[in-house]
Amino acid sequence: MDVDMQVPSIPLRHRLFTRLLISHIFLVTIPLLITGQILIHTAQKAIRETILDRNLQLARRSSSLISATVGRARDILRINAQSPAFFTNDRIGQELVINKIVREFPIFKKISLLDTLGRVSRSTAFGASNHHTTGEHVLKTIKTNKSYTSPVYISSEKLPLMDIAEPVVVFDEVNAYLLAEVDLKEIWALVDSNLVGNKSEAFIFRADGQFIAHTDRREVLESRRFEESAIIAEAIAGRSGNRTYVNRSGIEMIAAYAPIVEQQWAAVIQQPVREAFAPSRVMELQILLLMIGSVLVAALIAAVYTKQIVKPVNELIGGIAEISKGGLKHKIRRLGRDEISTLALHFNAMTRRLRRFQDRLKRAERLETLNKLSSVLSHEIRNPLNSMVINLQLMRREFSREDLDPQKLEHYHQILSSEIRRVDDLVSNFLLIARPPKLKKSSQRLSDLLDELIKMEAPEALQKGIRVERDYRTPEVRVQVDPDKIHQVFLNIFINAVQAMPSGGRLTIGIETVARRSIDDNKRMFAVASFRDTGKGIARENLTKIFDFYFSTKEKGSGIGLALALQIVEEHGGVIKVESELGRGSTFFVFLPV
Repeated sequence: MDVDMQVPSIPLRHRLFTRLLISHIFLVTIPLLITGQILIHTAQKAIRETILDRNLQLARRSSSLISATVGRARDILRINAQSPAFFTNDRIGQELVINKIVREFPIFKKISLLDTLGRVSRSTAFGASNHHTTGEHVLKTIKTNKSYTSPVYISSEKLPLMDIAEPVVVFDEVNAYLLAEVDLKEIWALVDSNLVGNKSEAFIFRADGQFIAHTDRREVLESRRFEESAIIAEAIAGRSGNRTYVNRSGIEMIAAYAPIVEQQWAAVIQQPVREAFAPSRVMELQILLLMIGSVLVAALIAAVYTKQIVKPVNELIGGIAEISKGGLKHKIRRLGRDEISTLALHFNAMTRRLRRFQDRLKRAERLETLNKLSSVLSHEIRNPLNSMVINLQLMRREFSREDLDPQKLEHYHQILSSEIRRVDDLVSNFLLIARPPKLKKSSQRLSDLLDELIKMEAPEALQKGIRVERDYRTPEVRVQVDPDKIHQVFLNIFINAVQAMPSGGRLTIGIETVARRSIDDNKRMFAVASFRDTGKGIARENLTKIFDFYFSTKEKGSGIGLALALQIVEEHGGVIKVESELGRGSTFFVFLPV
């Protein structure tokens, strides 16, 4: 007595899916977290180095531009002071020269020509100077044939100025000197252009720390000083670099500095550490978000992958459940090439064997129905026998007559012969079904068997508008078959294909080799003879019936041809498959073991 077993449900925490998923997440997450930490550290270091290098390069660039600006002004003044043409000019000519210099080079606010006593003889401006320029230190420097550069000072217009003096030498003696007021607005503009953040500062200071230029003008106008002595000492000593310090407001600053050697100045670009390294913190946040996202994606991938692993197991469970219900046609789809998939293949093989056993049982049952078919046979034989008896009686009557009619006797003879052949066909078919003859196998080239068939049947098919084509992919393949029986199989399929195309068409006969499982479930090579027609096709519901004995969709069909063909092929260890679509044609595949 069968009793249905109640299978208990598995708790979620004990399920294979849950355990595999957790292990996969751990295996992915731990390396990801370690990699993320290394990545954050590396990114922070790279960003910090990039920012420090950027600020230092800006400071060096500012230093070079400022040095070049002041040096250019000095060079212009020196070239004109040393030009013989300048001193040999008259008063008007000299005034024209210095006015031209001021006009062409806006960096010069005013240029004057002074004698060795410090008296102004030529000038681009009239009136008294707003700065004392005739001090003894100026004259003393000039008389030694050296250039003079004054400290930076603020004009009444609140602009930065600097005096430059160049001696005018005639016959190796200082005869006069050119004194120029240099407008340093360009330096202030350059400092303003070097801001790298909302809270950054750029400035220039001299050796005592006093600001010469600053993005905050009050620092210059109020004569304030830079108080970071370590940076001042490094810069005035001619060294550039980066340094972190806390300013008087208690804010930690990162400063990049570069010396302006000739003037004993230094250029500085600084900004709060928090602002400077904000990109580093943004990068850290982005990496953290990326890690979180990666963990979530990894968990999703792990869930999908784990599901793929567990799915065959679930299908096995479902398959066993189907088997227990008698569903032998259930097949587990192969997922991957792992052990679980191999188990699924073995399960499918088991169900195939069970189906074959079931099919063989059905065939045995079908053979048992031959007893019933015998009654059909007796009925079919009775009709031709009755016809034969009647015609024999007519022949006997004709023989008793004195004037025999040969034509009537020939007519009766033909009827008797036809009915005898009909009885012979019925008995032969019945014997083929009930007691198949033994096979006489020999090695045959499959292409030769098909060529013989085509040679015999193609001309008649062509008369019906059917073109027969060959598609031999492996024409040399050989098979162990009974050539007469296999010819009968091929002929049956050929005739059916021709009959399926009453209006003409194309029949393609092909050969190929494939690997598939045989009846005993061992994988081996098969030669496949295919018959592809362009006929009317077979209805889907009839595809499983066309190999049944006495089943036919044709009015005059016996229903024995395909059934016998299948029986012969199976006796050879092969199988027949069919694919069909209504309105487009059918393809019969005859698989024969190589």
